[in-house]
Amino acid sequence: MVNVSNNTVSTKLNPAPTGLILASLLVWGWQTQYMLYAIIIGLLLELPLLIKWRIDFTDKDVNQLADLSGVIFFIITVYVFVNYSFQGIYKILELLPFVLLLLMLVQNYGVHNGIKTSALFISIRRLGKNASPDILYSTNIGMPFVFICLISASSGNKYSDYFFIACALVIAWLLLTQRTKHFSKASWFCSLVFACFFAYLAQNGLQQLQNHSESFFLELFEQYGWKSTDSERTSTSIGSLARLKLSDRIMFRVKVDKKLLTPLYFRETSYSKYEYGTWHNPKVDFDIISKSPGKNQWRLNINKFDKETMDVAIYLQDQAAIIPVPDNINTLSGKDLIQVETSVYGSTRIEAREGWINYRLGLSDHDFVEAPPTPEDLNISLNYKTDFEQVAARLNLYSKTPTEIINIVQLYFKDNFYYSISQNQRYTKWQYLTKFLFQDKKGHCEYFATATALLLREAGIPTRYTIGYSVQEYSDWQGTYIVRARHAHAWLKYYVDGAWHNMDTTPSVWAPMEAEDRTLLEPLMDLFSWLRYKTTGSDIDSKKEQSTNRMLWLLIPLAAYLAWRFYTKQRVEQNNNLDTIHLTFDRFGTDSPLYPLIKKIEQEADSRQSGETLMAWIKRVFPDSRTKKYYDLIRLHYAYRFNPVGDKEKQKKLISDALDSKT
Repeated sequence: MVNVSNNTVSTKLNPAPTGLILASLLVWGWQTQYMLYAIIIGLLLELPLLIKWRIDFTDKDVNQLADLSGVIFFIITVYVFVNYSFQGIYKILELLPFVLLLLMLVQNYGVHNGIKTSALFISIRRLGKNASPDILYSTNIGMPFVFICLISASSGNKYSDYFFIACALVIAWLLLTQRTKHFSKASWFCSLVFACFFAYLAQNGLQQLQNHSESFFLELFEQYGWKSTDSERTSTSIGSLARLKLSDRIMFRVKVDKKLLTPLYFRETSYSKYEYGTWHNPKVDFDIISKSPGKNQWRLNINKFDKETMDVAIYLQDQAAIIPVPDNINTLSGKDLIQVETSVYGSTRIEAREGWINYRLGLSDHDFVEAPPTPEDLNISLNYKTDFEQVAARLNLYSKTPTEIINIVQLYFKDNFYYSISQNQRYTKWQYLTKFLFQDKKGHCEYFATATALLLREAGIPTRYTIGYSVQEYSDWQGTYIVRARHAHAWLKYYVDGAWHNMDTTPSVWAPMEAEDRTLLEPLMDLFSWLRYKTTGSDIDSKKEQSTNRMLWLLIPLAAYLAWRFYTKQRVEQNNNLDTIHLTFDRFGTDSPLYPLIKKIEQEADSRQSGETLMAWIKRVFPDSRTKKYYDLIRLHYAYRFNPVGDKEKQKKLISDALDSKT
C-alpha cells in the first residue's frame, strides 16, 4: 500500500465541513425535483469519510475527466437551448451539480483530496513544467460545489421563505466551522441574525423591483416592438405602421414548397370606422374554433380541403395574440397551439406558449368567409365627406359600375400619387387626408389604403381597412422567406358580387425603396436572429419528452464505463493520522521567515488572540514608537502570504534581509 501522506500537496481551499455537501444537495434536490439524485450523489460524495482506501489518479486521468465534464456541459447547453428557448439558462443552472459530479468524485476518492488548477484551466496545463507555484497548485472544490448547489437550487423558481431559511442554515453551518474564537458565540450569532434579516429584506426588495421592471419593459416592447399583436386592440392610428418601417427586425418566417411569383399578403385584422386619423372597430367577441379529433389541428372551413401548406415561425410576447395569416387559410395546426379563435373582421387569434412558436397553414382555393358588410363599411365621417365628394365627382364615379369604379380608382392613385415613407406630422389629425389628396400627394401605405377605402365608399362600395405584412424577401442561406418590421403593410378590402376582395393602390416601389434604407448591421442582426430562432424554436411535430428520455438513457453507458475505470485504478490505503490530514491543507506561505519572530514576541510579551491581525497585535503589545519598525516587516510578510502574483523567492529574501538588518 502507498501512504497518503507521502503524496500530499498544498491546497488553497479547505474542504467542506462533514455533511455540508449532502445538505446543499438536499436543498437542490428539494427545489428542482431531483431529490432522489441528490440523495445518491450526496451519499457518494460523503462516503469517503467512512472508507480507508483511495484511488491513485494520475494528472492525465484528472485532466481527461475534467475535459469530459466540459464536453458534457457543452452538450447540455446546446440541448437545453434547443428545447427550452432562452429560458433554458435556468435549466442549465439547474443541471450544474451533474456537470461537476465527475470532478467531485475524483477529488473525494483521490489520494490528494484536491484538484490541480491545470485540470481546471487548459492555459495552465499548456505551460507544463514552466508553470509557477503561484498558478499551479492543488485546490479543494468542495466549498465552491456547495455554493453552486445553492445557486442551482435557486433556478427551481420556488421563491419561498422556506427556501431562504434552508440556504441561510447551510451558509450558517459553513460560517460556524470558520468562526474565530476572537469573537464570542453570542456576538457571532447576533451578527448572523442581523445579516440574514437584512438579506431577507434585500431579497424581497430586489424581487419586487424585478417584477415591476419586467412588467414595464414587457409593456414597452409590446407597444413599440410589435412582436405580437395585442388581441384586445381595436384601433390603429395613421403613422403606427410608418414607425415599424424604420426597423429591419425580423418579425416572422415563412417556409413554402416553392418560391412565390408575387408578394403574398398576410393579414392581421381589418377595420370599419375611420375618424380623426384613427381606424377602429367596435369591441367584438372571438369565436372558438373546434379542434379536430385526434390531432392538434383546427379547421376554419369545414367543407374545404388543403391544396397546399406552408410553415410559419413567429415570436409571441404573450400567450394570446393575433397572428398574420393569408386570406385563403383553411386549417391551422401545430403542437405549440392551445386554442384558435376568429372574429368577424378576419382576425385569427391563438393561445400558445410564449417565445418562438411554429404553426402550419393549410390553404384552399377559396378565401376564409368573413362577415358581410355593415352600414359602418359605407360610412364616411363629415370631416372628410366634402373632400371625397369632390374627388368622386371629378372622376365621375357616381355613374360607373363597380368594376369600372375599381379600375378608375386604381389608375387615379397610380398616375397622380407617389410613395414616401416620410410624412409631415405637424398638421392636425383631421387634415391628414386633405393634405394627401390635394397638396402633398405623397405618403406611405396607410395614406393610400385609407384614401382608397373612403373614396370607394363614396362611390357606394363597402370597404374595410386591413393591416398585415407583405411576404416577399427570400433568404437563400436560411431557406425561408423572412418578414421584417419594414414589411408591415396596409391595404383595403372591398365588397363586390357577394365577396370581399383585396385592393392595394400603394405603388409597388415601396418595398425596394424601404430596403435601400437598411442598416449596415442587418446581416449581422439576421445571423443573431437566425441563431436565436434555431436554438429556441421547436419543430411542429417534435416531442421534447421523447428526446429528453433518449438523452437520459445515454448517461447509463457513460456511468458504467466510468465506474469500470475507477474500479480498475490502483487503490491505496488512507492514513487516518489527523496531523497528516492537516498537512494536506497547509496554505502556501506558512514558511515565512517572520513566524520565528512572532513566536519569540509571544513568549516575551503576550500571545496573539484568535482572529487578531498582526498589525493590531503588534500595536497592542508595543503601544509606543517601537511598533513602526515592525510594520514594514508585516507588509512584506502579507505580500509573501497573500499576493497571488510576484516572485515569491525574492519576496521571501526581502523578509530575511529586513530581519537581519534589524538584528
